[in-house]
Amino acid sequence: MMETEQQVRLNFLEEAEAFLDSLESVLLQLSTVAVEIKQLDLALRAAHSLKGGASMMGFNILSQVAHRLEDFLKIIRVRHQHQLLKVEIETLLLQGLDALRQISEFHQQGQEINPIWLEKNVDPIFDQLTEYLGELQSEDEDALLSQEEEVNPALLMFENGVETLLEQLETQLTLLEPEQLYDELMSISEQLIEFGLMAEVNSFINLSQSVKEQLSLITIEEVFSFAKEALETWQRSHALIILGRLDNLPTILDFSPNSSVELNLLDELQGLENLENDPLKDISFSELASSMLGEETFNDLQEAFTQAIEEQKESSEESENSQNQSNIKQNQRNFRISGQQISAFNRLFEDLILERNSINFRVDQLKNFMTLMWQRMQSLEDSNTLLRRWYDAVSLNYKLPQLVNHSPQPVVANVTLSSFKTNLKENFDVMEMAQYTDLHLISQEQMETIVQLREVATDIDLGFKELTQSVSEFNQTTHFLYDNLIRSQMRPFGEITQRFPRVIRDLSVQFNKTVKLQLKGETTLIDSSVLNHINDPLIHLLRNAFDHGIEDKKTRLEAGKIIEGTITIEANNRGNQTIITVSDDGQGIDLSKISSRLISQGMSKEQVELLSEKELLNQIFEPGFSTAEKISELSGRGVGMDIVKTNLTEVRGEIAVNSKLGLGTTFTLTVPINLSVLRVMIVESKGMVFAIAADSIKGVIQHHPEENTVMWGDKLIPVLNLPEKFHFSRPNKPFTMTGTPMINRSIALIIEDGNTLRGVSVDRFWVEEDMTVRPIATPIPLPPGFNQSIIWGDGRVIPLIDLAEWVNSFDNHAQTINTIEDNSVVVEQTSTILIVDDSINVRRYLMIMLNKAGYQVEEAKDGQEAVDKLFNGLQVNAVISDLEMPRLDGYGVLEMVKQDTRFEQLPIIILTSRSQEKHRKLAMNLGASAYFSKPYTEQKLLDTLEELLMN
Repeated sequence: MMETEQQVRLNFLEEAEAFLDSLESVLLQLSTVAVEIKQLDLALRAAHSLKGGASMMGFNILSQVAHRLEDFLKIIRVRHQHQLLKVEIETLLLQGLDALRQISEFHQQGQEINPIWLEKNVDPIFDQLTEYLGELQSEDEDALLSQEEEVNPALLMFENGVETLLEQLETQLTLLEPEQLYDELMSISEQLIEFGLMAEVNSFINLSQSVKEQLSLITIEEVFSFAKEALETWQRSHALIILGRLDNLPTILDFSPNSSVELNLLDELQGLENLENDPLKDISFSELASSMLGEETFNDLQEAFTQAIEEQKESSEESENSQNQSNIKQNQRNFRISGQQISAFNRLFEDLILERNSINFRVDQLKNFMTLMWQRMQSLEDSNTLLRRWYDAVSLNYKLPQLVNHSPQPVVANVTLSSFKTNLKENFDVMEMAQYTDLHLISQEQMETIVQLREVATDIDLGFKELTQSVSEFNQTTHFLYDNLIRSQMRPFGEITQRFPRVIRDLSVQFNKTVKLQLKGETTLIDSSVLNHINDPLIHLLRNAFDHGIEDKKTRLEAGKIIEGTITIEANNRGNQTIITVSDDGQGIDLSKISSRLISQGMSKEQVELLSEKELLNQIFEPGFSTAEKISELSGRGVGMDIVKTNLTEVRGEIAVNSKLGLGTTFTLTVPINLSVLRVMIVESKGMVFAIAADSIKGVIQHHPEENTVMWGDKLIPVLNLPEKFHFSRPNKPFTMTGTPMINRSIALIIEDGNTLRGVSVDRFWVEEDMTVRPIATPIPLPPGFNQSIIWGDGRVIPLIDLAEWVNSFDNHAQTINTIEDNSVVVEQTSTILIVDDSINVRRYLMIMLNKAGYQVEEAKDGQEAVDKLFNGLQVNAVISDLEMPRLDGYGVLEMVKQDTRFEQLPIIILTSRSQEKHRKLAMNLGASAYFSKPYTEQKLLDTLEELLMN
């Protein structure tokens, strides 16, 4: 089901937590580490995104407070670079962050925010920050812009001077006569060359020189179109130089006046053709109605109709507003569902995924059959045409000798009817009357049959398109169902770890230890019931690592370690299990202390000596066992490792410990995943097809099969080949795939296990999709990692490999597999809009708005994904893009897309929180069709989009 606007607004509040977490991760370092520009930019981007998104969603107070916090971050960015901030300032900033969290919770609960509460709890925080940091001044904003751009004085003069000249040319385009425009263009070209020489931008110099040279070759009638094209090219080049993107600067003006004339002629011919095919197509309803009803009558009807629509709209808006509070409260209601019911629902959903994939596979088969049918139809028509030509040629060769020997008979005056027929038959020229043989008639019947078959094929094709549309909607519904299922049962690991940095920070300040916390796998999804049970164990393990694991500063220095200790918490999904590790680089567990404790509890020394290292370590999970020598706030409180183990046992989980004295300790928690639907990558190597859990892949890189290593970043890592390590007792039949793989060349899949990186080579990557995972039920022992499978759309089984387990057991000749597959039907849509934004809730909000307006929507989570989709053939009619995004920003989208001739006419609308005129000019000069800053008017955006599509 499509999400409502209210649901999207609530989802944004969940996303706001991610922005707040990003802010907190930066703020926690301000008093201990000198202010780093990159880190502050991350915090500024998070605050800016929170401010803009909250404003867009209607959470005005949240937006205003985020704006205030952003201002102080700007002050720090400009005035306190590379400085340590006072702990008091850091604390106030964190309190401001806590206020944002509280405001977000108020919005989630549907509570009105009392101004008195703001005045009492929020304003004092920012008042104190003002005392420490001062007010944000316009000079700070200017300094911030100049720091972002990092331009030298020559480039600054170039920027301002060129901008003035181009604005002058743009104004004069419609004012000057051709002769005057010619002279003005020549003068501006010379001035721009001088600016290019001053800034030492050779590409811009060459471009301006090209304009000057071509100007002397064009006719006076071509001056206007030439000037317009030169202006657009100069503006684009100017914008790229300001952004520092000098690689794709144009060096020559490609002006082809003849091509534009030909295009105009083609447009006119196309217009005539359209007019002939559909004479009423370009007549609007208002024109038709006014001509039939009369101008006055039509105006009255139109006014009444408009008034009725407005009244209905106001009524619906009042109704919606009156239900907002109740909707929020309803969304917050909780329901009790038994575990048995959830398990039953999960099984049904797993079956649904299997059936969906089977349907998709059969639809793909039908699509291939349809293509083959049309090819065979065309071959049949070609064969029949060839047969007709052959027959006509043979028939003509037969008739020509008759023409040579033919001699007309004299005309007889008195003839009877029968004699007339005889003479007609005998004396009529054989070339003047068609003669048909059986072969000719058969050919004619075959042609009629082909026409009838084509009609049937057309009907089948139309039915197939309707079927693919229904299947596409079914896939979308399944996808939404899966999202909601995940949302209701699974939660990201980061939900319980997001407070841990604050815990470590406070403990470090309180106990005078320097400890760094590393969190990995925060997006790993874990069953909600499991997540609730492991929260307390993780807190205990974290505090235990801080207290028992990490040494004090003096001890670490004596041991040759750096003062700062490190605690790492990491979560990964492996098949139907989640693996969580808590490790530290501290002193490790002293086995002698465990032995002494066991002896003091009554175990004999001989019994203790018989215990292995693993058995000794496992003793810490026994009730009441502790090696703490003194009681403190962190240790000796009666909550031991047995409680951790008990909590895990309740959710069918396990815990193990590994420790090296003087190096550190690692606790490994293993918990089950109840929902057997997994996103997998289908890969192929040497004719063997495997499924691999997508979450287990750190990255993909091109790789030559003959090489045993690959560069990943600045590291050289080993690469293993799957089939070469498998040994079968009999020949295996290749698994034949249909369709086109997403990557049809050798690649290496990068996996990470702990701190170890490995690569696994495969020949091609077919698809990535959500699949139902099934256990492999067999009495035969399976190699490590080969305990699960997925079912392909045609019913074939594909093994699911756990690559990490396989790599770990490689030396022992063990292997692993993980799998999932997909078949998805993509239906071409008209009036499709591509939304490009790194916020999923902004994308959903825009999708709802555009769907209501009758548009189809495609999504991209950043500029790079948008460019990849467009360059790989995604057909869209327009693009709505944010400006600030990871990997590739909105400027980059404009730069890369607009330099491709396929997308010269593609409308691109920029929708951003940046309201400065400078940002707007840069975007427009790079080819943006329109520029909107948040908050914006939805109707104006839709009107602009409609106008761009019409043009």
